[in-house]
Amino acid sequence: MEILSYSYKRKGIIEFMFDKFPLSKVVFYPIKQYYFIKFIKWDHRDPAVKTEDLEVMQLQVNEFLGCLDYYTKRKAYNGNTRYHLNTLQK
Repeated sequence: MEILSYSYKRKGIIEFMFDKFPLSKVVFYPIKQYYFIKFIKWDHRDPAVKTEDLEVMQLQVNEFLGCLDYYTKRKAYNGNTRYHLNTLQK
């Protein structure tokens, strides 16, 4: 999955579009020193978004913005997920 485009909104909000879901906008909010998906403006013509897709999107965006270290150090991140940093290399 690749980032197609992004745009900055007010209050630190950033909207991203990904190649797997080209018609849907994924809205990220800043939490502490990293970004987290708040919601998705999903288009019915795109495939359904799965939990695995959300994990990959969050890893990619935080790596893209230089916040990956903070994201991986958060309490809820265990690093043992099937979709961790190796997924970004594909």
